[in-house]
Amino acid sequence: MIELKEFKNIDEDFYESKKQDLQECRNENVKDMTKSCSNCSKVFYCDKIKEFVELRFQITITKLKQCQESNSLNSCMSCELFFTCQNRKNYVDATYEKMNEGRGGEFDF
Repeated sequence: MIELKEFKNIDEDFYESKKQDLQECRNENVKDMTKSCSNCSKVFYCDKIKEFVELRFQITITKLKQCQESNSLNSCMSCELFFTCQNRKNYVDATYEKMNEGRGGEFDF
């Protein structure tokens, strides 16, 4: 099995632009040293973090699926790199962040 590093149809420049916009927002609105959106008073009403989290999730799921396809897999479970794969780790992190909408641990079910 090979962990895929090159991906098709993913606009990394757009992602980096949104990431930069979010960082600028954090610098303006978050007063503590961590500069985490979870410490912003606007976090529950912020479309910027929600859009960025959704974009990150879509990119990571696309990368994960491309990696699975390149290895002729339907799931990561049967991959020998299951515990060390960076694509899978990024997907798990993005899924967690999407579930809490970038708020750092709070979930709405």
